[in-house]
Amino acid sequence: MISLLLIKQITELFLVMFMGFILVKTHLLKAEESKTLSAVALYLIMPCVIINAFQIKYTESIRNGLILAFVAAVLIHIILLILVKILGRIFNLDAVEKASMIYSNAGNLIIPIVTSVLGKEWVIYSSAFISVQLFLLWTHGKMMLCEEQKVDLKKFF
Repeated sequence: MISLLLIKQITELFLVMFMGFILVKTHLLKAEESKTLSAVALYLIMPCVIINAFQIKYTESIRNGLILAFVAAVLIHIILLILVKILGRIFNLDAVEKASMIYSNAGNLIIPIVTSVLGKEWVIYSSAFISVQLFLLWTHGKMMLCEEQKVDLKKFF
């Protein structure tokens, strides 16, 4: 049942992307304007959705679920880091290829899918994954892509 809902939501996301492509190709929307729309979605809409997800009654069940989601996100990223390290040696992957394997477009994809398939009350748990991924992206990912030797946590916080 969930797999059918997931397929439906992914299809809807692709239809939205296709409509955006058509709007740009027919010159109804300029490519520069799509960057503005992306910025609004990334910096305004997604944070508002995440903040809204936390506007619920705090219970032990929610706390435990959030901890579980956070721990699962950390474990998933540890596995990805190890796997990419091994695959990077085997296939001589460069930093961009490694980063694209570790850091997905989770913020733009997970929240709409979780909201429509499971409901808005589940967004709080997906935010745990996104927070772990963003922390690693702006520390490890930046270090890897900029070929830095160490992470400067002062710049992150």
